[in-house]
Amino acid sequence: MFERNISTPAAVVIIVSFLIVSIIGPLTLNREDVENWDNLGYWRLNPIGVPPEWYGELAGLPRTEWLQGERQAGEFVFTYDFHYSSAPSDIIFIPNSTGVMRIKIIGPDGREYVLWDGYVFGEIHFSKNPGVFVRIAEEKCNVTPEGGNLLFHDAFNIIFSKPTEDCLDHPEFLKGRYLIVVEGPEKEPKIRVLGKSYGFLGTDTVGRDVWTGFIWGMRETITIAILGSLATVGLALILGTLSVLSSWVGRIADFISRLVTVTPVLPVAVSAVVLVAAIDENYVIKASPLAIALIVGVLMMGNVSRNVRSMVEEELRKEYVESAKALGGSSLWILRKHVSRVLVPYAIYQFALAVPGTIAFITLLGFFNIVPGFNWGTIMSQTIREGATYRLAWWQVVPVGVSIGLLALSFVSLSRKIEEEFLKR
Repeated sequence: MFERNISTPAAVVIIVSFLIVSIIGPLTLNREDVENWDNLGYWRLNPIGVPPEWYGELAGLPRTEWLQGERQAGEFVFTYDFHYSSAPSDIIFIPNSTGVMRIKIIGPDGREYVLWDGYVFGEIHFSKNPGVFVRIAEEKCNVTPEGGNLLFHDAFNIIFSKPTEDCLDHPEFLKGRYLIVVEGPEKEPKIRVLGKSYGFLGTDTVGRDVWTGFIWGMRETITIAILGSLATVGLALILGTLSVLSSWVGRIADFISRLVTVTPVLPVAVSAVVLVAAIDENYVIKASPLAIALIVGVLMMGNVSRNVRSMVEEELRKEYVESAKALGGSSLWILRKHVSRVLVPYAIYQFALAVPGTIAFITLLGFFNIVPGFNWGTIMSQTIREGATYRLAWWQVVPVGVSIGLLALSFVSLSRKIEEEFLKR
């Protein structure tokens, strides 16, 4: 009894919390991030496949950040506080002008090394310039690493290590304040350090912010789940109730109800989605969320409609129904006035069960490359296609999986409470 009393309030709190976050959360996001979710060039300034910053703090991983710069004697000086157990993965220089520029980095020990000296006409990703690391290694560590060695090592170890001979394979990191000095630009440039952690939930295999996808996808996921569940319960109530009538309307409703009951849900759903969806150049099926909700609602209503029919038939055998008929009440009036009171609690119970089923179903569609809008099903679909589960990128899988599980358990717990109250009556 104690456990049961705790589970129901907790379930309500969890469901309400998800609803509030799904409404407020998207308002806190950068709308450009959402609109450019599939624009891979938009995410070029993010690290690829890195964990969240809070995990990075525990593991000593550098975070991704824009450096603050100031003009000093005609130069722009940017400060980077390096206090990690690993070097960043890249430093990106973004000029706001073109021309000859000289970029150097000064370590906490006062040693300075030239990163660039020449004409600049666009973004510079220093990780793509192995010659820089070879030259610094020669100056700093008295070794000349081969180009192949840089491909299989973290080349930035050379920049952020102490001047030892083994600065590439076994660096001793020199922690402290680094200065990146830019000489020659007409306008203030920007410098972004790509760390090995990012944001609240890290990035995926193309650099997209997982937190953006998680929060924005939550709203549409819950919307589809609610609309699909309402369609399931609503259609089941209509068909189940009308199927008891002896008229041609009742016979048609009963036929549709029986047909849907024996229809295999998954293959028919996939076929139906393909018919109403568009297929892009990557053979990804993109469908309208409303269409998905309606298809799921229609295909999942079969058993519920048969149960509704049984309940209505049983109710119509009771004495008060005979009395109502004797007083001139029509069948439709009796169904609307009396039987509906019995069906409402059952409908609420079935709705609570249908919501987690709908969420699980739209997630399952990801295995077939079906993308029903921008929701958790989309995120899981992309995760499956990009192989994040096999790379142990838990930050892409666990948040969505745990959220789906919590919502499912909460709705199931709530449905059990509703069932108990229904049985008492």
